[in-house]
Amino acid sequence: MDQLLLDIIQNERPLAWLYHFFLMVLVSMIPFAPIPILATFIASNHAFLPGLAINMLGTTLGSVLLFLLSKNLLRPIAQKYLIKRQYLTKYLALIEENGFLAILLGRIIPVLPSAGINLIAGISNVNLSAFFAATFLGKLPTIVAFSLAGHQIAAGNWDTVFIIALYILVLFLIGKKLKQKWRQ
Repeated sequence: MDQLLLDIIQNERPLAWLYHFFLMVLVSMIPFAPIPILATFIASNHAFLPGLAINMLGTTLGSVLLFLLSKNLLRPIAQKYLIKRQYLTKYLALIEENGFLAILLGRIIPVLPSAGINLIAGISNVNLSAFFAATFLGKLPTIVAFSLAGHQIAAGNWDTVFIIALYILVLFLIGKKLKQKWRQ
């Protein structure tokens, strides 16, 4: 079993891309999961476009699945999650008012964990098509950045990795500032 996992991670199996895809789907459904690290690692083991496709499609499918679970089965859990984090009720109100834009901005600027956005959107009135479109478009810039970083790490281009890290840091700082504003 250990050897199989090592082979999957190191991309030494013929269907490693499929294992990486399902791993990304699973991890994207877990709150506070290390998606950036995994996306960077996956991209470092594939050519840029296949790595990007694995990361984008995996995280998007995982988000859609958690959204659907929240909408249909996890509503009580999602509501308890909201009650414990009072500032999230403001985000729920924003989603109720303009779901597509709130989800899109929540994805582009990391104010909340991805799984939190999925759970909140699931208990809101947002429909699946708006959620999918906002999720795909919102995840695109950061997943491209992580995939590009992984590809550049594998190629040894550390200057590009540094620029990507600065971009991600700026997004993180903007998200932190917005989160502080929402909590007030």
